[in-house]
Amino acid sequence: MLKWGGVARPVVPELRLIAVAGVGWLFDAMDVLLLSYILVASAAELGLGVWEKSAVVLANNLGMLIGATAFGRLSDRLGRRAVFTATLLLYSLATSATALVKNGWELAAVRLIAGLGLGGELPVVASYVSELSPPERRGRNVVVLESFWSLGALAAAAVAYFLFPRLGWRTSLLLLGLTALYAAVIRAALPEHKPAPRGAAPVEARRLYPVWYIWLALAFGYYGVFLWLPTILVRERGLAEVQTYQFMLITTVAQIPGYLTAAYLVERIGRRPTAAVFFLGSAASAAALIYSADLPQLYASAIALNFFNLGAWGVVYAYTPELFPEHVRGLAVGTAGSAARVGMILGPWLYPAAGLYALAAVPLLWLAVPAAVYALPETKRR
Repeated sequence: MLKWGGVARPVVPELRLIAVAGVGWLFDAMDVLLLSYILVASAAELGLGVWEKSAVVLANNLGMLIGATAFGRLSDRLGRRAVFTATLLLYSLATSATALVKNGWELAAVRLIAGLGLGGELPVVASYVSELSPPERRGRNVVVLESFWSLGALAAAAVAYFLFPRLGWRTSLLLLGLTALYAAVIRAALPEHKPAPRGAAPVEARRLYPVWYIWLALAFGYYGVFLWLPTILVRERGLAEVQTYQFMLITTVAQIPGYLTAAYLVERIGRRPTAAVFFLGSAASAAALIYSADLPQLYASAIALNFFNLGAWGVVYAYTPELFPEHVRGLAVGTAGSAARVGMILGPWLYPAAGLYALAAVPLLWLAVPAAVYALPETKRR
């Protein structure tokens, strides 16, 4: 055991910590983003129109909203690793169950259960890696952890592009349930870490309010655009289904340099200026994507959006755990995750309710984020 911040912490090699936690993060991202491809692949068989798809997305996001706060608080009491493994098992088994659904209502019910685990894992793992990383590399480590999201996004696109046409979406999802076996790796490779209880939970509201806005705005835009992007490319731009999968696979690669740039900048110039740069870049590239006139412009704006927006996610995940004391960190980060799920619920309704250009609300929300960031303290190496 080592101590920093007056708290005893298990000794874990940093590479192992990031790699093992990161693969769990990858599986979470793959499952979340695979939903957009499932909605395209299963639409004809399950009779899913735009509103039926919206109901499935809503159920998934409600599950994530509940799971973020509930499992975040449980991790403060039961330990980070225990809740990490429980959430991974929950969404992995629910993914397999998705292969058995017969209609849109059953799909919505299964995705509600999957969402509980998906929403619960992210704040718990971010807090865990933050707590077990030395202060001088804490921000970098959490952004690198978040970079596994891009690998999960690539995995989701690859599953849709390579497996769905060959095996069918049902068999593919049944096989993905094997990610449940990874729980055994987590238990063998990582130690438990449970914060020492300190009585009441004095989470400062003056920090929570701007944090909630940042997470809500980020998720509102990300899921409002990315969950519908395959459908938008098919319906609005006339791309074939396979072309759409190819587009998503190519543009998603830009997430990796976005994360790596953010990981460098959070320790070099600080959390707040890095967040401001990446949110302003996200707003500009989202506006360009919405108003793109041809395929080259679509590719260029989507690459820029993947770079800036996923980098912004990395900064936010690194910054948020540092703003709250350890004994309530799971709860605080969990409520931030729940605020994100509110955005995740509201954002995807923009396109089906009001059409493509209603998505212009997304860059407007992101333009206000730097002001919220600068209402919070800088935490670099503190």
